[in-house]
Amino acid sequence: MVRRATLIAFQMEYRLDDYRSPEAFRERVLGLMRTVRRRVPKGDLLAVFPEDVGLGLIFTQDFERVLSSKTMVEAGLRLMERYQISPLLSEGGFAAATRQLLRTLSPFVERVYHETFAEAARTANAWVVAGSAPIAQGECVYNVCYTYNPKGERVLTQRKINLVDLEKEAGLNLCPAPCELPVVNTPAGKLGVLICLDGFYHDLIEQHAKRGVRVLAMPSYNPLPWTKEEAQGWESGLLAGVQRHSTLIGVNPMGIGGFFDVRAEGRSSIVAQKAKTPDGSGYLARAKTKDQEEILYYPAPETDREGVP
Repeated sequence: MVRRATLIAFQMEYRLDDYRSPEAFRERVLGLMRTVRRRVPKGDLLAVFPEDVGLGLIFTQDFERVLSSKTMVEAGLRLMERYQISPLLSEGGFAAATRQLLRTLSPFVERVYHETFAEAARTANAWVVAGSAPIAQGECVYNVCYTYNPKGERVLTQRKINLVDLEKEAGLNLCPAPCELPVVNTPAGKLGVLICLDGFYHDLIEQHAKRGVRVLAMPSYNPLPWTKEEAQGWESGLLAGVQRHSTLIGVNPMGIGGFFDVRAEGRSSIVAQKAKTPDGSGYLARAKTKDQEEILYYPAPETDREGVP
């Protein structure tokens, strides 16, 4: 099992106010990294943030304009009005207007997302898998995850391959990425990233395992209630996918909360082959709640060793 670095999964609550300015977002992210460094003051850290942590940055430049919106669609329409993008006049209607809006906002989103997480990695002297953000590349907008080394250098870029309904044409109108699976060496072993739904495709996990990946990060955001059925469905993803690989650990942080009418619940986890876990469950660490902010550690800090999940 991987023990050369402490693995961190942030079950981070998304709150609109944390996106009111670049400084507020920076303080939110750096504050979480300061928390884990206080608890693990020495040694290597590999910290994984949830999917869509950078999505709220689309509202930052026009925060007061969107603040009173009731829904994501209403907020989007207010932004389209601000940037003179008309769904009625756009060829392709609302979907094309949404893509145009995200492309317009992308330079700001990418800059703040990159600068914030590069600084977070550098100041905490940690490896950081920075969740994801909507970033334009050419005519497309992808759900993109950057990973940083302790120098604050971007060392891996993973784009989401398989999209959920919220990301398809009727929602954010993102582009599905080609199947590219970069890896990077870390103190915990080779690291690979699969963004949320991609972690349910076991052939992608298999490809990573064949390339020697030891830590597989799966940043997630589940905009649904965490019912018993939903929880059971999630066990068919990363938990099931690592069972064929005795040396593979999966880190699955889940964003909770959200923006306007889009709200998420979920229980973050760090998983491994069941035979490698103390209780045979497959969980090395697991969030206690579905809707509260938590931070998972593996191995647990010395002060927590008696109560390792």
